[in-house]
Order: sequence, then C-alpha cells, then structure tokens
Amino acid sequence: MNNQIAIQIIINYTESAKALRENTAAVMSFNGSVQGTDFEALWQERDMIYHRWQNAAASLRELPTEYMSLAVRAIDEI
Repeated sequence: MNNQIAIQIIINYTESAKALRENTAAVMSFNGSVQGTDFEALWQERDMIYHRWQNAAASLRELPTEYMSLAVRAIDEI
C-alpha cells in the first residue's frame, strides 16, 4: 500500500466520523415532527453517512501497522 492511499483512507474515516457526529447532533436537536419530510431527509442522510463511516472503518482496520500512528493522531484531532 502506498502512502497516498493510506492517507486517503484516514481522511475518509475522519471526514465520515465528523459528518456522523454532526448528523447525530442534528437528529438529537430536531424539533419538528418525526413523521415529517424534514426528519425523513435527515434520517436518510444519516443512513448514507453511517454506511460511509462503516466502510471507512473497515478500510482503516486493514491499514498496515506503519500507518496506525497517523490514523490515531487524525482520530484524536476529531
């Protein structure tokens, strides 16, 4: 695995983790009806973000050990 691919995997994970946190905050603070289209759109976005995060986490677990310190540092900065 080359350095560029490893860095992209780490970036994908951190970006999707941030997006999942932001979406979780939006879901938790939602003041409208959960039966409405606004909440449905928010929940559909959550599904997409969650799957992206899950795929990124699976890729992260496959990183060679020499890239783990970079991954841990990036995750700590989230």
